[in-house]
Amino acid sequence: MLVGFVTIAILGLFVDIVLAIQVMEKGFWVMEVWIFLHLVYSMILLGLATPILRIHIGLVSRNELASEWRSSDFYVVKNSKRGGSSPIPVKDLSDDDEFNSLFDTFQYEKNRNPYDKGCSQNCFNFWCIPRWAPEQMGEF
Repeated sequence: MLVGFVTIAILGLFVDIVLAIQVMEKGFWVMEVWIFLHLVYSMILLGLATPILRIHIGLVSRNELASEWRSSDFYVVKNSKRGGSSPIPVKDLSDDDEFNSLFDTFQYEKNRNPYDKGCSQNCFNFWCIPRWAPEQMGEF
């Protein structure tokens, strides 16, 4: 769905620019306003859908659930108040101010995630291996 939204937005931008140039040359100003409004719509859609798509690509490539990502289950920080050179799990940070100040330095640590089998294997498993038994028909 997100890939579709981003594709629609990019194609919409491209078509709007081409149409705007053609319509401008012919002097159809009313049509130009509609094309401009659609161009703005496409830019907003692209701006909203692209960051969400990037997050989901990262989650699939790491075989990570959104709840695990949100709670920083597999992330560490190297420069905390505790000092030392060893990485500290983000979940062990007790101070909210420290958590917020170090937020941009969180690093994903693959060996903390037992389900991460590498990007290519994770993507293959997500897209190509069914997550249900053959006899299941989709009802809950």
